[in-house]
Amino acid sequence: MEILTGIISKIIEYTVEPVGRQVGYLIHYKRNFENLRSQLENLDAAKDRMKHMVDEDERKGKKVYTHVQKWLTEPNEMIQEANKLLEDEDHAKTKCFRGVCPNLVSYHQLSRKSAKLAEKIKEHAEKTFPTLSYNAPLEEICATPSQNYMAFESRNSIVEEIMEGLKHPDINMIGVYGLSGVGKTTLAQEVYRQATKENLFDEVVIVLDVKKYPDLEKKERIQKKIVEKLGMDVDETHDIDARAKHLWNRIKDKNIFVILDDIWEAIDLEALGLRPMSTCKILLTSRKRVSEMNMEKEFRLEVLDMKERWRLFEKMAGDIVEDDRIHEVATLIAKKCGGLPVSVVAVAGSLRSATTLEEWRDALRDFKSFDEHGRTKSAYLALEWSYNRLDGDELKPLFLLCGIIAGSTCTIFLNDLLKYAMGLSLVKHVGTVEEARDKLISLATKLTKDYCLLLDIDDDGDIRMHELVRDVAMEIASKDNHAIAKAYGDELKEWPDRNSLKKCTAISLKSCKIPRLPEEPWVCPELRFFVLENHNIDDPLEIPDKYFEGMKELKVLDVTKMRIQSLPPSLKSLTNLQTLCLDGCVLGDIALVGQLTNLKILSLLKSEVRELPEEIGQLTRLQLLDLTGCSELVLIPAGVISSLTSLEDLRMGSFKQWEGEGRRRNASVSELKHLSKLTALEIQILDAKLLPANMFSDTRLERYTILIGDCWLYPKNYSASSNMLKLKLTTNSQFDQDIKLLLKRCEHLELDGMVAANIISYILASDSGKQLKKLHVQNNDEVTAVINSSHAFPILESLSLDNLVNLETVCCGQLIDQPFRKLRSLTLRNLPKLIGFSSNGSRPVVTTEAEEIISENEIGGPTKVFMDGEVGFPGLESLIFYDLPALRTIWHDRLAPNSFCKLRNVEVSGCDTLINIFPPSMMGRLNALGILMIKQCKSLQVVFDFKEAFDTSRTQLKTFECPNLGFVVMDSCESLKNIFPASVAKGLQQLRELIVWNCGILEEIVSKEGVETTPEFEFPKLTTLIFWTLPQLRSFYPGLHVSKWPLLKENKDRNSKENLETVIPHFLFDEKVGFPSLERLSVENCGILEEIVAKEGVETTPTEEFVFPNVTLAKFQHLPQLRSFYPGLHISKWPLLEDLRFFECGKVEFFASEYSRFQERLDSGLVCTPIKQPFLLVDKDNPFPKLKKLGLDENKEIWYEAHSPLPAELFRNLKILRFSCVHPNSFAFVQKLRSLEELIVIGGPWKEIFVYEGISSGEIDAVGRTFPHIKNLGLIRMQELMHLGNDDCKLIFPNLEILKVWQCGRLKNLTSSAISFRNLTTLEVGGCEGLKYLTTYSVAKCLHQLTGLVVLDCKSMIELVASNGDEQDSGNDYEIAFSSLQHLKLSDLPILRGFCSSEIFTIRVPSLNSLIVEKCPIQLKISPDKSLIQSISRPERQQITEEVEEKEEEDDDNEAGSSYIFHSLLHSLLRTQL
Repeated sequence: MEILTGIISKIIEYTVEPVGRQVGYLIHYKRNFENLRSQLENLDAAKDRMKHMVDEDERKGKKVYTHVQKWLTEPNEMIQEANKLLEDEDHAKTKCFRGVCPNLVSYHQLSRKSAKLAEKIKEHAEKTFPTLSYNAPLEEICATPSQNYMAFESRNSIVEEIMEGLKHPDINMIGVYGLSGVGKTTLAQEVYRQATKENLFDEVVIVLDVKKYPDLEKKERIQKKIVEKLGMDVDETHDIDARAKHLWNRIKDKNIFVILDDIWEAIDLEALGLRPMSTCKILLTSRKRVSEMNMEKEFRLEVLDMKERWRLFEKMAGDIVEDDRIHEVATLIAKKCGGLPVSVVAVAGSLRSATTLEEWRDALRDFKSFDEHGRTKSAYLALEWSYNRLDGDELKPLFLLCGIIAGSTCTIFLNDLLKYAMGLSLVKHVGTVEEARDKLISLATKLTKDYCLLLDIDDDGDIRMHELVRDVAMEIASKDNHAIAKAYGDELKEWPDRNSLKKCTAISLKSCKIPRLPEEPWVCPELRFFVLENHNIDDPLEIPDKYFEGMKELKVLDVTKMRIQSLPPSLKSLTNLQTLCLDGCVLGDIALVGQLTNLKILSLLKSEVRELPEEIGQLTRLQLLDLTGCSELVLIPAGVISSLTSLEDLRMGSFKQWEGEGRRRNASVSELKHLSKLTALEIQILDAKLLPANMFSDTRLERYTILIGDCWLYPKNYSASSNMLKLKLTTNSQFDQDIKLLLKRCEHLELDGMVAANIISYILASDSGKQLKKLHVQNNDEVTAVINSSHAFPILESLSLDNLVNLETVCCGQLIDQPFRKLRSLTLRNLPKLIGFSSNGSRPVVTTEAEEIISENEIGGPTKVFMDGEVGFPGLESLIFYDLPALRTIWHDRLAPNSFCKLRNVEVSGCDTLINIFPPSMMGRLNALGILMIKQCKSLQVVFDFKEAFDTSRTQLKTFECPNLGFVVMDSCESLKNIFPASVAKGLQQLRELIVWNCGILEEIVSKEGVETTPEFEFPKLTTLIFWTLPQLRSFYPGLHVSKWPLLKENKDRNSKENLETVIPHFLFDEKVGFPSLERLSVENCGILEEIVAKEGVETTPTEEFVFPNVTLAKFQHLPQLRSFYPGLHISKWPLLEDLRFFECGKVEFFASEYSRFQERLDSGLVCTPIKQPFLLVDKDNPFPKLKKLGLDENKEIWYEAHSPLPAELFRNLKILRFSCVHPNSFAFVQKLRSLEELIVIGGPWKEIFVYEGISSGEIDAVGRTFPHIKNLGLIRMQELMHLGNDDCKLIFPNLEILKVWQCGRLKNLTSSAISFRNLTTLEVGGCEGLKYLTTYSVAKCLHQLTGLVVLDCKSMIELVASNGDEQDSGNDYEIAFSSLQHLKLSDLPILRGFCSSEIFTIRVPSLNSLIVEKCPIQLKISPDKSLIQSISRPERQQITEEVEEKEEEDDDNEAGSSYIFHSLLHSLLRTQL
């Protein structure tokens, strides 16, 4: 029967079904053609959409993938074929058999073709791409020549020679030098273009205008620029040396070319991280030859020859020079420009508007006088001539002002320029500050574009100037206006003579070295402009009282970074002063400013000033008041602000002490209502109740930063140009018409509190959010959505929502036309009911009652997805989700094309029901991801989910790729078993840090995929690897694999699983491991770890050698089963190791042994007992040349051979040693450590430590020489110790500063001639039950340097200072002055009678500010004369302190509590010393 069934099914399959299909083509003829038309329309629409998206990406500078471009062109043939079929359909209808029946053959053929073509068109139209484009590496602007660039023969020949030199293996350093303005930068840019075009190097970096960086920051700024241009992250926590190492490791295996343009002096390239060699070529340009740089090839760049000069002049002057009559004159002018390109450009630009022969002849007459000058001077004269052609009223003085204040950076800040230009009245025909700002930018633009005298103006209005042009401007100002200008490192050795000062009109001295200001006032009747900026506020530069008496015409005065207790009286003589800047100063009394009644601008930017004087209110002509960054300002007297009726620009965002109406001492917000001319405002009001009604009804604010409420931090970026509102209103009535008007111009809006719901409703109803770029809403329980479908924010760049407890969805309603195309940052925090980004419902965005939300999955439906496929985020870069408990899945299985493809930062924390991070739909969209942080997601099972998507298209990528992922943190994800799939791990080429903490069931870092037998994982940039508290971690990867970590610098393995027998049973690495760049090795809390490196199989070499070339710290702690570094013969080398620590490594008995001696013992076979292997075997060639700190606990002997001398030469650079002195030759070993500064001794059989040679005391002779370098001595747990030395012992520690003695129970006293107490600053004693007193009077009176004294848990101590009896008998009073003592703590001294039991001693403590006495039968107080007074009492705890002490929970009746505290301190001390 089964056979028959099979036969029938095959008959149906091969006969009935094909026949039915063919008949179907006839039956569904009409439907097939209608479907073809429909699919053709869909294809047209899909093409149109795709074309728009591609065009948009190309406008943004992205590169469109080739397969996307191909998709756009492929359907052209299908469309032609479809249109032809539709025409054939009409033709087929006319061809009937004798007009009676249709032409069935034709119908069948056409229907069949249409059906197949429709299916093909449908498949093409529905094809989706996870991403359409990619961010190509950013090109330098100079990679493309500017329109003004011209290739001159003299330059081309040098470029060609440089390119040839770059190809030569022995030429690594090339220099180009020449006059300022000769074209060095242009040539460097051309070399950059050529090197990039020819692909000579893996990477080419150019840093322009190196000289602009201040001297103190120059190396660091150059280094940071190189790092940024190489695409590396600039870690501000690293110093220049650490960053140099990172840079060198980044480039050492690549072929790189670095261009540093316009250096002024020799640069230590290796300090930057650059080493000239065949794979690292350097090109330097400079004004003069820098011989110290040892160039292999150098070129002097000369001025342009006449032919080249004319070509450049002709291009810049324009078509006018083609006029035959003008041409001849123009060539003569070009000849006289001096040959420097910058001067040729400036002159030609100035003549571009000259249209008559007469103008050109007049110019030529001016230039004829240049003949007798050299080339450089001619260039200066040419630029001066260009200056002379400027409009005299505005452009000329503005140009000179720019030159005077540009300084070494050649940068002019708009904020400064505005204050100066207004004070000097340089900007004409303007009535307001805003008009002056606009006019100023317009004039600067004209100097840039029309006259080529400025380089450019950035978005903030800051201006750049060419160095040569600046020098010319300063020379003109010096010559014509007798100006003096110095800046940043310059030195003015002496002041000009009196005659010169009488003519001087401007002085600018910025952060330069100047002589002391003269007491005798200068007579400067022409001085209009004076800038005096101190290099450092702590430099003792003072302004004499009469200093300004001879400057009565001064209009602008800028005094910066000075301490001014009171303004010099002569300041009131400056009756014409328009601008006064006291920026970055520490100010006292500035009341005198009120007498400067003509003042228009007053700036106290970032100054320390506590109050403004009432006299400021007299400045009724003041237009701009800048109090930005005056964080200590607490008082502005009532009525001062309202008196400034001419004020237009008020910047006081750091002032917070506003008061309400009524009787008040401080300023009131209502005073602002009197400022009817106000157009710019920066203000912060902590209490919204202080906000008067109709606050801004009479103002015309155009620019503002307004913060209302006590929850906001004032923005640090003072130059922000966007209008900002931060509102925490307490009542709806405060949200009045004035605030609504401000909302319409607001670009950055932040809302807090209950009124936020009302404000959001208003914005959506009035459509007031079209200009919003940043929106933040927090702390509200009424808002259920913040955006609706009809009123989205089309240019929103940042959206942040925090603690909106009833927010269900971000967007409510059907969204139209992808409103979030410009959104770059999305941050959602503490939104307990949020289950989705958008909802198709039409519910209001505000509810007055909290409603319970039941997500679909809770009632048996599908899991709610946060990001559905309808919402597109093509520009999103940062996604931060914190505390979203209802969130289970972030992304839908079908997403809009190009959405989320720019994600750089993903942070998810506290999302307890989230089960995955990246579903299959995110494959191919993570190319830009750089930071991934997942914390406290208890249900998270997988980060990268490979399970089949709900509707996966044929083009869906099958793997995740994260090529730019650099930083990964996984913390407290209790359900996570692994982090990366193998396919992801193999592509982590940029990963720098991997930190995994507290993941309770994590078994492996990388999970296994497919059937790959031995995958290879290489992490070429990983520098930090930390695994902490991972009790189930079994392996990095669950199978055979190869891993490489060439740059790993820090490896920490803490609290990992103790039963790793199946994978890494008793060792950390195998013998083939290599970490050539490992810098920090920390192994802690591994319960069964026996070896650091395991021995595998049969040894191929007699002795293994392990070299850790870059390890600086190695730490082994809490490893109870650790036996050895490697269980066989080996040699280990640690050339850079500085810090080595052991603590509680139970099976290690000996720290080290010399390899050859240990091998001899093994080979001799004479030893009956088993030989115990030391932790390390080292060679005798100084295996620890850099070791500075060695810490061993009391269970470790420092050397294997019990009776042989300890090899001090192996530890010659030790500065800190912590060890057990059980070895017989311990102190002889210590004595040879000439660099030792700190010695901590633990345990040992000694009764007396410091015994002088030759004394027959019957004790062991430990030491007989001095230790002048040791400043810190610690003695811990030396149970037999009774004395530090007898009275005849010579001085052993002459320079001791810190002495700590802990748990030496038999110790009788500390007094010893072996120790000098004169330099002691810290003395701590604890757990010494045999001590009856701390020290004697003779020693105590020498403790003048002592700053800290701590005595704990000494049960037998009667007094701290004991007298020897002679003092008692003398009848005199004695004083012990602890003149430097700041901290005194006495604890658990049950029979203590006093600091000193004798009444003849007075204990003075003039510096004591922290006194703690606890569990002692006495009480100490500090008298008014700073002496200690004691009484017999038993307080629970006495503490007199000016410092914040750490809180300790105690029980006075519980002796165990005290013991616990002491032993905790002791354990902490041991750990600290390690």
